[in-house]
Amino acid sequence: MAARLLLLTLAPLACTLTSEPAPRFRNLRLEPNELRLSWDSDITSGPWEVACRKGEESPVWVSGQGLGCQSMSLPPADFRARPLTSAPQAPTGHTYCTFLSLSLCHVTNFSVFLRGDPGSTAQIRFPESDPDRALAATDLRCWVHDVDVMTCRWGRGPGAPEHAQYRMFWRKAALGRDQDRECTHYDVTDPWGVRLGCRVDGVAALPTHVTVSVSGGGGASCSDISVDLQRVEVLTPPELSAACNGSEDARLRWEMRSHFHHGFQYELQINKSSHLEPEMEKTSENHFRVLIPGSASFRIRAKPQESARFSDWSPAVRLGGAGPCDRHLTSPPDL
Repeated sequence: MAARLLLLTLAPLACTLTSEPAPRFRNLRLEPNELRLSWDSDITSGPWEVACRKGEESPVWVSGQGLGCQSMSLPPADFRARPLTSAPQAPTGHTYCTFLSLSLCHVTNFSVFLRGDPGSTAQIRFPESDPDRALAATDLRCWVHDVDVMTCRWGRGPGAPEHAQYRMFWRKAALGRDQDRECTHYDVTDPWGVRLGCRVDGVAALPTHVTVSVSGGGGASCSDISVDLQRVEVLTPPELSAACNGSEDARLRWEMRSHFHHGFQYELQINKSSHLEPEMEKTSENHFRVLIPGSASFRIRAKPQESARFSDWSPAVRLGGAGPCDRHLTSPPDL
């Protein structure tokens, strides 16, 4: 009788223990060659809003229909991670999302969760470990300048030996390491001959998104970044020319060069001898006509239409000398 009472007493507890819901997302795995985070789930239908997140980036919202990932909303500022918007159908209960790039060097936390349900979050780290981080290159950064050049710089790892050496590689962001191409022009070294910079010419031949990695330093760890060449371009100022088009009429023309931007806003500074303060004009054209009843100098700068960051000012040019617009073109001192 006592044994039967004990079983009856424990029965409700057993039911409580076994009624706990199963995890929403299971068996998370990172497939680096496909740039894909995959998981198993019982969510196969319904108005679920599932999100993937890479590190601290904004989440990418995807559907929960068991048909791969389809974008529900993608923050425009987040170019580094996105769902596969034209995914093929996947087996029921199997979902995934893809990213534009994945770091193969820095340990990154990946998670998947339901909107409004923090308890549904499942996480995975990739790579799993980074044992030699103190030896790896630091502060890796790249930018495009002078129209055709990408420059990259990095620092020596704080734990790297004195004569450690580094090598830099680049590849299309969507490809694996077997497509790495090594820098052919290391242009900065420290007093011990350690490479700390690379110049890559001919950026027109590069894809818009590249992964740049630096290995070496005496350890197995590396450093890498995903680079959007359009975003990191430092615009070269327009090439400005000016000519008289009559006794008091000047015509300005300029040429803007960029491999990654195609629409520009221009700011023109006009310094007339008859005015104490410069005149400022804005235009999206590549020419401008101005009346100058005397001598004048001009300079111009540009910015992409979608950006607030201007290029440097162009070198100034001058029209006029002894008389109004006398067709004499010179370069004045810096304004």
